Amino acid sequence: MAPFPETEIMTIKRLEVALRKMDFKLLKDGAYKLHEKYHRGHKFEYLDLLKEIFMEVTNNSSIPIEIKDILNPTIEDILSKQGIDTDTSTSPFESTNQNKISSLTSLSYNANIKEEKQEQKINAFEAFSSKVNEQKNNHFSNNTTSSEPFKEFSTSDDVTTKDDNPDNEAPSIIQNTENITETKTITIYYGQDNSSDKLKNISKYKKLVFEDENQQHTISEILKLICEINTQTNTNVSELKGLFEQLKLTPHKLNLITNVSSKNLISLFEENNLSYTFLNNSETAQTKLIPLFGLSNLFICKECKEKYLSKNTNVSSLVFECPKCKNPMFPELYACSNKGEINLEYYNEAFIQLANSDVWFVVHPSMNEKITMELLLSALKLNNRIKEIFILDKDINIRENFRNLFLAINNKIKINTQITALEDFLNLVK
Repeated sequence: MAPFPETEIMTIKRLEVALRKMDFKLLKDGAYKLHEKYHRGHKFEYLDLLKEIFMEVTNNSSIPIEIKDILNPTIEDILSKQGIDTDTSTSPFESTNQNKISSLTSLSYNANIKEEKQEQKINAFEAFSSKVNEQKNNHFSNNTTSSEPFKEFSTSDDVTTKDDNPDNEAPSIIQNTENITETKTITIYYGQDNSSDKLKNISKYKKLVFEDENQQHTISEILKLICEINTQTNTNVSELKGLFEQLKLTPHKLNLITNVSSKNLISLFEENNLSYTFLNNSETAQTKLIPLFGLSNLFICKECKEKYLSKNTNVSSLVFECPKCKNPMFPELYACSNKGEINLEYYNEAFIQLANSDVWFVVHPSMNEKITMELLLSALKLNNRIKEIFILDKDINIRENFRNLFLAINNKIKINTQITALEDFLNLVK
């Protein structure tokens, strides 16, 4: 045993990072460390974080059963000793009767919330709090914040849902102008960490399927690789649900630009009746989805380049037959690495929307992902209408680094990195 065992929060952070990156080796290592710490008699303090990890592991079918068999019983024992329910349908913040403030995962506001100073630990998966009480945690301070109308075979027809915003009546000229909501164009950038193994797999997949025409590869080899990529790619994006349900009630035009390639992005819009468009320029849809590096459920024909979006997200399809030329269709994915290939159509569309938006809402940007960082910086240089940027991330260093990069380009922009950033954003655009 090491002379200085790692702290409880470091063990928990190891598990959080492993889940975010879907790094099963790191997750297994963290599970054993937590198990060891529990059996040494450690009295755990970060019970809310442990329950969120327990819920994520329990509900994530991609996590190997051998890891669940180590991690879940350990957390259950820890929580049950403290009298905490391990019902996976309720988060620790929802199960307590305190005035905890909403996050991207849960945006139900309490009208009677009072600004009190009370001790609270940051939720591992509700990472982006709209308004958090004073923190007494070595890692977080009170000045910081810390998972079918689509035309499937068409790339030209409009894609919308039945919830398109109706035309608003013009306000009366005798109304107080302060009460008139100005329609804005808002771009949301939503990022997730991508493991190096995932990027390597996608690069290998692109080479096997789309580049090595003179080499023969077994079907088994290709399909196995696609399965592995799907496991790494189909991450949880449910924390966006509450945000888009709030924005659904506004008249603003939205763009969702993301480095996420998960099939769950389509589920987010389809299953929650949110108006969106993809692969076209629908004027009636509220949100334009721009997945910079493709989607695991978007397929492209090797021969004629026809595209097909599979909406059945309960089953991860591996290959389709092209409806146009009857050749195989494979997932359209790109590796978001510095050497990775990108889709210029998606990249250019993202650049245009960023450069023409009034407000940016930047969630979990990465200094390590140069492609997306340069996209944001380059678009800002050409944007002459933007007035405000909101930046959300657990890490204060990331927030402040991007704040400084943005201000170096335009020091007149109001940049919000505060603990109330989410709430301030929603108040601005409501």
